[in-house]
Amino acid sequence: MKVLHIEDRFHPGMGYQINFFARYHHPDHSFSILCSDSSRLWTASDDRHDLKSADKQFDEDFAVSVHRLPSVLDRRTRQNLWLKGLIRAIRKLDPDVLYVHTLESYSSIRILLNRKILSKYTVFFDTHTLLSQFRPGLKSSIFKCFFRQVASKRIRRYGVKVFATVPENKMILEREYGISTDHILYTPIGTDLSMFRYDDAARKAGRQKEHIPENGTLLLYTGKMNFRKNPHLILEAVNLIVERIDQPLFIYFVGAADAGYKEQYLEREFNQENIHFRLMSAVAVSELYTWYSMADFVVFPDENTLSALDAQACRLPVIMAADMTNAERLSRGGMTYASGDLQDLSHLILEMISDPEKRRSLGTQGETFVRSTYDYRKIVRDMESDLGLFH
Repeated sequence: MKVLHIEDRFHPGMGYQINFFARYHHPDHSFSILCSDSSRLWTASDDRHDLKSADKQFDEDFAVSVHRLPSVLDRRTRQNLWLKGLIRAIRKLDPDVLYVHTLESYSSIRILLNRKILSKYTVFFDTHTLLSQFRPGLKSSIFKCFFRQVASKRIRRYGVKVFATVPENKMILEREYGISTDHILYTPIGTDLSMFRYDDAARKAGRQKEHIPENGTLLLYTGKMNFRKNPHLILEAVNLIVERIDQPLFIYFVGAADAGYKEQYLEREFNQENIHFRLMSAVAVSELYTWYSMADFVVFPDENTLSALDAQACRLPVIMAADMTNAERLSRGGMTYASGDLQDLSHLILEMISDPEKRRSLGTQGETFVRSTYDYRKIVRDMESDLGLFH
Protein backbone atom coordinates (compact mmCIF):
# COMPACT_ATOMS: atom_id res chain seq x y z
CA MET A 1 0.00 0.00 0.00
CA LYS A 2 1.27 3.47 -0.89
CA VAL A 3 1.17 6.09 1.86
CA LEU A 4 1.94 9.72 1.00
CA HIS A 5 2.70 12.18 3.79
CA ILE A 6 2.42 15.89 3.04
CA GLU A 7 4.60 18.02 5.32
CA ASP A 8 5.24 21.58 4.16
CA ARG A 9 8.70 21.66 5.69
CA PHE A 10 10.84 18.57 6.01
CA HIS A 11 14.51 18.13 6.83
CA PRO A 12 15.99 14.62 7.13
CA GLY A 13 18.32 15.70 9.93
CA MET A 14 15.66 17.10 12.24
CA GLY A 15 13.70 15.34 14.96
CA TYR A 16 10.10 16.15 14.05
CA GLN A 17 7.20 13.70 14.11
CA ILE A 18 7.40 13.02 10.37
CA ASN A 19 11.05 11.97 10.72
CA PHE A 20 10.15 9.23 13.17
CA PHE A 21 7.06 8.16 11.26
CA ALA A 22 9.43 7.64 8.32
CA ARG A 23 12.09 5.91 10.39
CA TYR A 24 9.71 3.33 11.87
CA HIS A 25 7.17 2.78 9.09
CA HIS A 26 6.28 -0.81 8.27
CA PRO A 27 8.47 -2.14 5.43
CA ASP A 28 5.51 -3.76 3.69
CA HIS A 29 4.15 -0.33 2.75
CA SER A 30 5.78 2.37 0.64
CA PHE A 31 6.35 5.67 2.41
CA SER A 32 6.69 8.95 0.52
CA ILE A 33 6.98 12.55 1.68
CA LEU A 34 5.80 15.49 -0.41
CA CYS A 35 7.25 18.76 0.88
CA SER A 36 8.76 22.11 -0.08
CA ASP A 37 12.30 22.67 -1.28
CA SER A 38 12.87 25.27 1.45
CA SER A 39 15.32 24.94 4.33
CA ARG A 40 14.83 28.50 5.62
CA LEU A 41 13.37 27.27 8.89
CA TRP A 42 16.73 25.78 9.85
CA THR A 43 19.35 27.74 7.92
CA ALA A 44 20.07 31.38 7.19
CA SER A 45 19.73 30.74 3.47
CA ASP A 46 18.32 27.91 1.42
CA ASP A 47 20.83 25.24 0.46
CA ARG A 48 18.98 22.89 -1.85
CA HIS A 49 22.14 20.93 -2.66
CA ASP A 50 22.50 19.90 0.97
CA LEU A 51 18.82 18.96 1.12
CA LYS A 52 19.13 16.82 -1.99
CA SER A 53 22.10 14.96 -0.52
CA ALA A 54 20.33 14.50 2.83
CA ASP A 55 17.17 13.25 1.11
CA LYS A 56 19.17 10.63 -0.76
CA GLN A 57 20.79 9.39 2.43
CA PHE A 58 17.43 9.34 4.22
CA ASP A 59 15.96 7.23 1.42
CA GLU A 60 18.86 4.78 1.62
CA ASP A 61 18.59 4.50 5.41
CA PHE A 62 14.81 4.15 5.76
CA ALA A 63 13.37 3.33 2.30
CA VAL A 64 11.56 6.67 2.08
CA SER A 65 10.98 8.67 -1.12
CA VAL A 66 11.18 12.44 -0.70
CA HIS A 67 9.56 14.65 -3.36
CA ARG A 68 10.12 18.41 -3.15
CA LEU A 69 8.09 21.21 -4.70
CA PRO A 70 9.01 24.87 -5.19
CA SER A 71 7.29 27.18 -2.72
CA VAL A 72 6.20 30.77 -2.24
CA LEU A 73 5.11 32.79 0.81
CA ASP A 74 8.15 31.33 2.51
CA ARG A 75 8.57 32.80 5.98
CA ARG A 76 10.39 31.45 9.02
CA THR A 77 7.36 29.64 10.39
CA ARG A 78 6.32 26.02 10.26
CA GLN A 79 3.09 26.87 8.44
CA ASN A 80 1.90 29.43 5.89
CA LEU A 81 3.96 28.20 2.98
CA TRP A 82 2.44 27.56 -0.46
CA LEU A 83 3.55 24.46 -2.36
CA LYS A 84 3.43 25.07 -6.11
CA GLY A 85 1.87 22.21 -8.05
CA LEU A 86 0.62 20.44 -4.91
CA ILE A 87 -2.58 18.95 -6.33
CA ARG A 88 -0.89 17.88 -9.56
CA ALA A 89 1.89 16.17 -7.58
CA ILE A 90 -0.62 14.24 -5.45
CA ARG A 91 -2.36 12.93 -8.56
CA LYS A 92 0.95 11.96 -10.12
CA LEU A 93 2.10 10.03 -7.02
CA ASP A 94 -1.41 8.50 -6.74
CA PRO A 95 -1.25 7.14 -3.16
CA ASP A 96 -3.67 4.76 -1.48
CA VAL A 97 -3.56 6.81 1.73
CA LEU A 98 -2.91 10.54 2.01
CA TYR A 99 -1.73 11.87 5.40
CA VAL A 100 -1.60 15.68 5.55
CA HIS A 101 0.30 17.11 8.50
CA THR A 102 -1.00 20.29 10.15
CA LEU A 103 -4.71 20.76 9.49
CA GLU A 104 -4.32 24.55 9.65
CA SER A 105 -1.74 24.84 6.85
CA TYR A 106 -2.39 26.18 3.36
CA SER A 107 -1.73 22.69 1.99
CA SER A 108 -4.44 21.19 4.18
CA ILE A 109 -6.95 23.90 3.30
CA ARG A 110 -6.28 23.43 -0.42
CA ILE A 111 -6.91 19.70 -0.12
CA LEU A 112 -10.05 20.24 1.97
CA LEU A 113 -11.39 22.48 -0.80
CA ASN A 114 -10.61 19.95 -3.55
CA ARG A 115 -13.54 17.57 -3.95
CA LYS A 116 -11.71 15.32 -6.42
CA ILE A 117 -8.85 14.66 -3.99
CA LEU A 118 -11.23 14.01 -1.09
CA SER A 119 -13.35 11.70 -3.23
CA LYS A 120 -10.50 9.67 -4.73
CA TYR A 121 -8.15 9.13 -1.79
CA THR A 122 -8.42 8.01 1.81
CA VAL A 123 -7.40 11.22 3.56
CA PHE A 124 -6.13 11.88 7.08
CA PHE A 125 -4.98 15.11 8.71
CA ASP A 126 -3.40 15.93 12.02
CA THR A 127 -3.13 19.03 14.20
CA HIS A 128 -0.59 20.25 16.74
CA THR A 129 -2.34 23.54 17.48
CA LEU A 130 -2.72 24.56 21.14
CA LEU A 131 -4.96 27.11 22.82
CA SER A 132 -1.99 29.38 23.52
CA GLN A 133 -1.46 29.81 19.76
CA PHE A 134 -4.82 31.51 19.19
CA ARG A 135 -4.66 35.29 19.26
CA PRO A 136 -7.79 37.40 19.80
CA GLY A 137 -8.87 39.36 16.75
CA LEU A 138 -10.59 39.30 13.40
CA LYS A 139 -8.07 36.97 11.73
CA SER A 140 -8.55 34.29 14.39
CA SER A 141 -12.35 34.64 14.22
CA ILE A 142 -12.37 34.23 10.42
CA PHE A 143 -10.06 31.25 10.69
CA LYS A 144 -12.30 29.45 13.19
CA CYS A 145 -15.41 30.35 11.21
CA PHE A 146 -13.92 28.75 8.07
CA PHE A 147 -13.28 25.50 9.91
CA ARG A 148 -16.72 25.43 11.52
CA GLN A 149 -18.66 26.36 8.39
CA VAL A 150 -16.59 24.75 5.62
CA ALA A 151 -13.82 22.40 6.73
CA SER A 152 -15.81 20.45 9.32
CA LYS A 153 -18.58 19.82 6.77
CA ARG A 154 -16.05 18.52 4.21
CA ILE A 155 -14.50 16.28 6.85
CA ARG A 156 -17.89 14.83 7.73
CA ARG A 157 -19.09 14.45 4.13
CA TYR A 158 -15.98 12.65 2.85
CA GLY A 159 -15.29 10.55 5.95
CA VAL A 160 -11.96 12.26 6.66
CA LYS A 161 -10.22 11.56 9.98
CA VAL A 162 -8.10 14.01 11.95
CA PHE A 163 -5.42 12.96 14.43
CA ALA A 164 -5.06 14.89 17.67
CA THR A 165 -1.67 14.69 19.34
CA VAL A 166 -2.67 15.79 22.86
CA PRO A 167 -6.07 16.15 24.62
CA GLU A 168 -5.82 19.91 24.12
CA ASN A 169 -5.84 19.36 20.33
CA LYS A 170 -8.95 17.24 20.59
CA MET A 171 -10.71 19.96 22.54
CA ILE A 172 -9.82 22.51 19.85
CA LEU A 173 -11.01 20.22 17.06
CA GLU A 174 -14.36 19.76 18.78
CA ARG A 175 -15.05 23.16 20.35
CA GLU A 176 -13.30 25.59 18.02
CA TYR A 177 -13.54 23.79 14.66
CA GLY A 178 -16.82 21.92 15.13
CA ILE A 179 -15.40 18.52 14.14
CA SER A 180 -17.36 15.64 15.64
CA THR A 181 -15.71 13.09 17.92
CA ASP A 182 -16.21 10.20 15.50
CA HIS A 183 -13.88 11.93 13.01
CA ILE A 184 -11.06 12.39 15.55
CA LEU A 185 -8.28 9.87 16.22
CA TYR A 186 -5.35 10.11 18.62
CA THR A 187 -1.64 9.69 17.99
CA PRO A 188 0.62 11.30 20.60
CA ILE A 189 3.88 13.03 19.96
CA GLY A 190 6.65 10.73 21.13
CA THR A 191 10.38 10.27 21.35
CA ASP A 192 12.86 7.91 19.75
CA LEU A 193 14.15 5.79 22.61
CA SER A 194 16.96 4.38 20.48
CA MET A 195 18.27 7.92 20.05
CA PHE A 196 17.42 9.53 23.38
CA ARG A 197 18.76 7.72 26.42
CA TYR A 198 20.91 8.55 29.41
CA ASP A 199 24.62 7.88 28.81
CA ASP A 200 26.89 8.09 31.85
CA ALA A 201 30.07 8.01 29.76
CA ALA A 202 28.80 10.91 27.64
CA ARG A 203 27.96 12.83 30.81
CA LYS A 204 31.44 12.45 32.25
CA ALA A 205 33.25 13.18 28.98
CA GLY A 206 31.08 16.18 28.14
CA ARG A 207 31.35 17.77 31.57
CA GLN A 208 35.10 17.23 31.58
CA LYS A 209 35.35 18.91 28.16
CA GLU A 210 33.35 21.91 29.39
CA HIS A 211 35.26 22.03 32.69
CA ILE A 212 32.14 21.54 34.79
CA PRO A 213 33.18 20.27 38.25
CA GLU A 214 31.41 17.50 40.13
CA ASN A 215 29.76 19.98 42.46
CA GLY A 216 28.65 22.14 39.52
CA THR A 217 25.02 22.18 38.37
CA LEU A 218 24.25 22.37 34.65
CA LEU A 219 20.97 24.08 33.74
CA LEU A 220 20.24 23.41 30.06
CA TYR A 221 18.03 24.92 27.38
CA THR A 222 17.90 23.39 23.89
CA GLY A 223 16.15 24.66 20.79
CA LYS A 224 15.55 27.86 18.91
CA MET A 225 16.36 31.14 20.63
CA ASN A 226 13.81 33.69 19.47
CA PHE A 227 10.96 35.93 20.56
CA ARG A 228 8.55 32.99 20.70
CA LYS A 229 10.59 30.58 22.78
CA ASN A 230 12.01 33.33 25.04
CA PRO A 231 14.82 31.37 26.73
CA HIS A 232 16.07 34.65 28.20
CA LEU A 233 13.35 34.24 30.83
CA ILE A 234 15.68 31.68 32.41
CA LEU A 235 18.34 34.34 32.81
CA GLU A 236 15.83 36.80 34.26
CA ALA A 237 14.66 34.21 36.76
CA VAL A 238 18.22 33.34 37.79
CA ASN A 239 18.89 37.05 38.32
CA LEU A 240 16.20 37.05 41.01
CA ILE A 241 18.03 34.39 43.04
CA VAL A 242 21.61 35.20 42.16
CA GLU A 243 22.57 36.00 45.78
CA ARG A 244 21.21 32.66 46.99
CA ILE A 245 23.27 30.50 44.64
CA ASP A 246 26.28 29.31 46.63
CA GLN A 247 27.62 26.63 44.26
CA PRO A 248 28.84 26.66 40.65
CA LEU A 249 25.91 27.03 38.24
CA PHE A 250 26.46 26.55 34.52
CA ILE A 251 23.71 27.78 32.19
CA TYR A 252 24.02 26.47 28.64
CA PHE A 253 21.77 27.39 25.74
CA VAL A 254 22.23 24.99 22.81
CA GLY A 255 20.63 25.89 19.48
CA ALA A 256 20.26 28.48 16.76
CA ALA A 257 19.73 32.08 17.88
CA ASP A 258 17.96 34.76 15.86
CA ALA A 259 20.35 37.69 15.50
CA GLY A 260 17.96 40.35 16.79
CA TYR A 261 16.89 38.29 19.75
CA LYS A 262 20.47 37.38 20.61
CA GLU A 263 21.59 40.99 20.54
CA GLN A 264 18.70 42.14 22.71
CA TYR A 265 18.61 39.40 25.32
CA LEU A 266 21.54 37.00 25.23
CA GLU A 267 24.70 39.09 25.00
CA ARG A 268 25.18 39.38 28.73
CA GLU A 269 27.24 38.23 31.68
CA PHE A 270 26.46 37.57 35.33
CA ASN A 271 28.34 39.58 37.92
CA GLN A 272 28.57 36.55 40.15
CA GLU A 273 31.59 34.26 40.07
CA ASN A 274 29.49 31.13 40.69
CA ILE A 275 27.38 31.59 37.57
CA HIS A 276 28.63 30.78 34.07
CA PHE A 277 26.43 31.45 31.01
CA ARG A 278 27.35 30.09 27.58
CA LEU A 279 25.74 30.00 24.16
CA MET A 280 26.41 26.93 22.04
CA SER A 281 25.63 26.34 18.38
CA ALA A 282 22.88 23.97 17.30
CA VAL A 283 23.83 20.29 17.15
CA ALA A 284 22.41 17.38 15.16
CA VAL A 285 19.41 15.74 16.76
CA SER A 286 21.45 12.54 17.06
CA GLU A 287 23.89 14.36 19.38
CA LEU A 288 21.37 15.94 21.74
CA TYR A 289 21.32 12.98 24.10
CA THR A 290 24.89 13.85 25.12
CA TRP A 291 23.78 17.30 26.30
CA TYR A 292 20.77 15.90 28.12
CA SER A 293 23.04 13.35 29.81
CA MET A 294 25.48 16.10 30.83
CA ALA A 295 22.81 18.35 32.33
CA ASP A 296 21.19 18.26 35.76
CA PHE A 297 17.88 19.77 34.68
CA VAL A 298 16.40 21.51 31.66
CA VAL A 299 14.10 24.52 31.42
CA PHE A 300 11.80 25.40 28.51
CA PRO A 301 10.29 28.67 29.78
CA ASP A 302 7.78 29.49 27.04
CA GLU A 303 5.54 27.65 24.58
CA ASN A 304 5.47 23.88 24.20
CA THR A 305 8.29 21.78 22.84
CA LEU A 306 8.76 18.16 21.84
CA SER A 307 12.23 18.34 23.36
CA ALA A 308 10.72 17.89 26.81
CA LEU A 309 9.99 14.22 26.06
CA ASP A 310 13.48 13.71 24.61
CA ALA A 311 15.02 15.17 27.76
CA GLN A 312 12.88 13.00 30.03
CA ALA A 313 13.91 9.92 28.08
CA CYS A 314 17.48 10.87 29.03
CA ARG A 315 16.53 10.89 32.74
CA LEU A 316 16.52 14.68 32.92
CA PRO A 317 14.03 16.67 35.07
CA VAL A 318 12.10 19.33 33.13
CA ILE A 319 10.63 22.71 34.08
CA MET A 320 8.02 24.28 31.76
CA ALA A 321 5.24 26.86 31.84
CA ALA A 322 1.92 25.55 33.14
CA ASP A 323 -0.72 24.68 30.57
CA MET A 324 -2.87 21.67 29.76
CA THR A 325 -0.36 19.98 27.44
CA ASN A 326 2.72 20.59 29.59
CA ALA A 327 0.87 19.37 32.67
CA GLU A 328 0.11 16.11 30.86
CA ARG A 329 3.66 15.55 29.61
CA LEU A 330 5.20 16.46 32.98
CA SER A 331 2.71 14.59 35.13
CA ARG A 332 5.77 12.57 36.09
CA GLY A 333 9.32 13.77 35.68
CA GLY A 334 8.94 17.52 35.83
CA MET A 335 7.41 20.65 37.28
CA THR A 336 5.43 23.56 35.86
CA TYR A 337 5.45 27.21 36.87
CA ALA A 338 2.76 29.86 36.47
CA SER A 339 3.35 31.23 32.98
CA GLY A 340 4.90 34.69 33.08
CA ASP A 341 5.64 34.51 36.81
CA LEU A 342 9.43 34.84 37.06
CA GLN A 343 9.32 34.58 40.84
CA ASP A 344 7.70 31.17 40.54
CA LEU A 345 10.20 30.08 37.88
CA SER A 346 13.14 31.25 39.99
CA HIS A 347 11.80 29.31 42.98
CA LEU A 348 11.71 26.07 40.96
CA ILE A 349 15.18 26.69 39.53
CA LEU A 350 16.59 27.25 43.01
CA GLU A 351 14.85 24.09 44.21
CA MET A 352 16.47 22.08 41.43
CA ILE A 353 19.90 23.57 42.15
CA SER A 354 19.62 22.87 45.88
CA ASP A 355 18.06 19.40 45.89
CA PRO A 356 20.06 16.73 43.98
CA GLU A 357 17.88 13.97 45.41
CA LYS A 358 14.74 15.53 43.98
CA ARG A 359 16.47 15.86 40.62
CA ARG A 360 17.33 12.16 40.67
CA SER A 361 13.80 11.18 41.69
CA LEU A 362 12.14 13.31 39.02
CA GLY A 363 14.60 12.12 36.39
CA THR A 364 13.87 8.46 37.11
CA GLN A 365 10.11 9.02 37.15
CA GLY A 366 10.22 10.89 33.86
CA GLU A 367 12.30 8.25 32.12
CA THR A 368 9.94 5.47 33.21
CA PHE A 369 6.89 7.51 32.18
CA VAL A 370 8.21 8.36 28.71
CA ARG A 371 9.35 4.81 27.99
CA SER A 372 5.93 3.42 28.86
CA THR A 373 3.84 6.09 27.12
CA TYR A 374 5.74 7.92 24.38
CA ASP A 375 7.80 5.32 22.49
CA TYR A 376 7.64 6.25 18.80
CA ARG A 377 7.96 2.64 17.69
CA LYS A 378 4.65 1.77 19.36
CA ILE A 379 3.06 5.09 18.35
CA VAL A 380 3.83 4.45 14.67
CA ARG A 381 2.41 0.92 14.81
CA ASP A 382 -0.81 2.24 16.35
CA MET A 383 -1.01 5.10 13.84
CA GLU A 384 -0.57 2.74 10.88
CA SER A 385 -3.34 0.57 12.25
CA ASP A 386 -5.63 3.61 12.37
CA LEU A 387 -4.71 4.36 8.76
CA GLY A 388 -6.10 0.94 7.88
CA LEU A 389 -2.79 -0.51 6.72
CA PHE A 390 -3.25 -3.76 8.61
CA HIS A 391 -6.98 -4.40 8.37
